[in-house]
Amino acid sequence: MSGATLGMTGLYNTNSKYQLEAIQLSIPYIEQAIDVLDLDSSSSLPLIIADFGTSHGLNSINIMKIIINYLQKRKKILREPLVIHNDLPTNDWKSVINLLLQDNSYHGVINARSFYEQCLPNNSLSIAYSSTSIHWLSKKPCNVSNHCYVQFSNNPHELEAFQKQSYIDYNHFLENRSCELHFGGVLIIAIAINDTDGSITSRNHMNELYTCAQSLPLTPEELLDFTIPFYLPSYEECINEELFAKYSFQLINSALVTFETPLLKQWQQGQITLEELARLNTLYIRAWSESILKQAFINNGRSSEHIDDLLDKFYHLVEQRARKTPHAAIDGRLSYVYVILKKIGTPLHK
Repeated sequence: MSGATLGMTGLYNTNSKYQLEAIQLSIPYIEQAIDVLDLDSSSSLPLIIADFGTSHGLNSINIMKIIINYLQKRKKILREPLVIHNDLPTNDWKSVINLLLQDNSYHGVINARSFYEQCLPNNSLSIAYSSTSIHWLSKKPCNVSNHCYVQFSNNPHELEAFQKQSYIDYNHFLENRSCELHFGGVLIIAIAINDTDGSITSRNHMNELYTCAQSLPLTPEELLDFTIPFYLPSYEECINEELFAKYSFQLINSALVTFETPLLKQWQQGQITLEELARLNTLYIRAWSESILKQAFINNGRSSEHIDDLLDKFYHLVEQRARKTPHAAIDGRLSYVYVILKKIGTPLHK
């Protein structure tokens, strides 16, 4: 029940427009972070940049190139950079490696560890970046009894368990990045959050997933196991000055940004048809949710053949419902908080 979070499916690179939108919106904050970055001109060590939550690599490589280009513009490339692409051991690393070989514009290596652990040596990192990643928890603290998404839970103890796990994970993320960053290094985070008006971000997507799961011949145990291991925090949970101070970070800037979801916007502007909207939206959802539903089936002893059939039926239902009622099935906006932190000392605990 409380196993580790799994990676994305092979569909991710071509179906991550929502994540790409969040990355593109982070560019001004990347530039602001690099402007305050302090580097030691006497050091002979490489300038290390790391992306925590690389997934299958396409978006990650693009943003790393943007970071390197702005470093060059600001004349802060004192030595050749080395880029670390981090994600879970279960990630599709073959995809990342192939893209790195095709691009070949910088020296990039992979790091297969949870970013809730320390991934790099102390004081070795200059720039840490992470986008649309840390809402995924290190583990599922419990199953949700009446939905697949905890923020619809009727049980306050379930919501409390997810909030607690999110807080623990955020602590570990900040703690380990602080250890890895050298003095004057910077951390840029783009965090998917709940809307500030109290409404639930991704409400439509999550309701559709659970409705479709209920429509399939799932056992009660499978439906219970289909609990998505992520938690969207509030703005206040992300901007925790006490945690920043504990891990020797100075808050340079934070910003709340809400944007229209790209697929729905394209359809409303006549750039794609309703059929394309439903298909692309389903591919986007499948890219990040399939491994969770598949694991629920595996946990309960389903055969591989039966699992494949159920998954196809499930996402066919998702697509049908999006085609029938797009405004009810697809979320119209997403909210993010962008955080720039600068390391200004040694973490208090180490």
